[in-house]
Amino acid sequence: MIDTEALQRTHSITREKWDPNFDWVVNDSAPWTPLRQPLTQTAMALVSTCGAYRRSLDCPFDAANYYGDPSFKEIPVDTPVRALDFAHTHYNHEHVSQDPNVAFPLDHLRALEAEGLIGRLVNPAISFTGFLPEPRQLMQETAPAAAKRLMGIGAQAALLVPC
Repeated sequence: MIDTEALQRTHSITREKWDPNFDWVVNDSAPWTPLRQPLTQTAMALVSTCGAYRRSLDCPFDAANYYGDPSFKEIPVDTPVRALDFAHTHYNHEHVSQDPNVAFPLDHLRALEAEGLIGRLVNPAISFTGFLPEPRQLMQETAPAAAKRLMGIGAQAALLVPC
């Protein structure tokens, strides 16, 4: 099941330090729904696992929690990317610090909308933190709530940006 030494080490450390019952979630399939219209007519949502939040407006994700933070933040799409900060301790922030669009490409999606390459950018965008060794709450509660929110405001597709 675990193919690399790094994953095996992570698995072992997680079991030793935090959760003796930890095991990887294995996804045997992924849902797929083809677009029913061209991108130029599609309402596109932005969903990222980079831990983005609005500095001095949102409470940061609980990045220090051993079990991760399964919550999500709603980020208005008119938010300047320089007003974002990132609470996620499981990736290198060097490039995100230089250009937040690397992990949360609001500027790029706004440009695609302005050029007519996507129908519209759905407001708000959604941010998660991608570190969740125990993803049960995310899978059963948080992700369905975020999807329901996006679908309720007309999202027809989502750009998923993993970090």
